[in-house]
Parts: sequence; structure tokens; C-alpha cells
Amino acid sequence: MVSNEKYSFSRFFLYLAVTSFIAAAIAYYPVSVYAERSQINSFIPGYLISLVNALIGYKLSLIAFNKSVKSFMVIVFGGMGIRLLIVVITLLILIQFTTLDPISLAASVFFFYTLFVCIEIFFLHKLSSKKGNKEEVTMIENKV
Repeated sequence: MVSNEKYSFSRFFLYLAVTSFIAAAIAYYPVSVYAERSQINSFIPGYLISLVNALIGYKLSLIAFNKSVKSFMVIVFGGMGIRLLIVVITLLILIQFTTLDPISLAASVFFFYTLFVCIEIFFLHKLSSKKGNKEEVTMIENKV
């Protein structure tokens, strides 16, 4: 199961990387033409905050996946709340103590947070359907 988790985590990271590349490719022209240098510099920390948040969240989900339903809910939703609080605090610190453009920073965090949470949910759905299929096969094998 450990190797399966490593494979799943590396696939998740690959999806994040490909999605990030596609988002950067789509945004390249409008950002290079219309955005100021301070705005462009604000996109990168916002992206990194969201990326680290997504990686931690997915890792927590993998840990919680084989736990009981109650433990799963506590780990996933509790972790989500704590991670969101840390993201907001980090965002406020960066806005207060750096020269980053606050709107660009907040917008990039919001955009990438939403994008990465969608990917996280997609992967959790895939994992749960695989787990459900394995449980069905086990139940059928036990009946035969």
C-alpha cells in the first residue's frame, strides 16, 4: 500500500504540475502585456502558498483514507480548516510586511487554491472508487 500511496502522490503532483503549466501558458500573454512587475511578482508567492497547501492536504487525505469514517472526517475537514487558517495568516503577513501587490497576491491564492482543491477532490474520488471496487471484489470472493 505504501508504494501505491507514493504512486498516487506522484500522480497528484504530476497533475498539479501539468495544470500549473497550462494555467501559466494561458495567462502568459495577458499577464505580460497588461500586468505590472509588482503584480507579476505577487502571483508567484500566491501560487507557492496554494501549491504547498494542496500537497499537504493531499498527503493528509492519503493518511486519513484507510482510517474509520470519523477519523477520516476529523483529519480531512480539521486539516482543511487548519490549512485555510494558515493560508489566511500567511496571506495577511505577506500583505502587511512586503511590497507585494495585495490584490494580485490574494487573487492568485484564490485562483490556485480553487484549482488545486478541485484536483484534490478529483483524486480523492478516484481513490474512493478504487477502494469501493476492491471492497466489492473482496465481498464477492468471500461469498464464493
